[in-house]
Amino acid sequence: MKKIITLAVITLALAGCASGTPPVCYNKANIANHFYDIPVFKTENGRYLAGYPFHTWTNKSEFVDTGECDRLNP
Repeated sequence: MKKIITLAVITLALAGCASGTPPVCYNKANIANHFYDIPVFKTENGRYLAGYPFHTWTNKSEFVDTGECDRLNP
């Protein structure tokens, strides 16, 4: 019974974290002196819905390079 409950909890946790749509572009962010490509799922008013596995609205100023996403929105 413990195995069934554990599998159910893991399945629900993974389903809540997964995105149903692929990212539209990637922005670069400097985190702990390393550069990472952060997936962006939606752009709106100079803000980006970004991150994986959890999405959050992020201001443009928090990224080092937004060139790829800026080309999509002139």
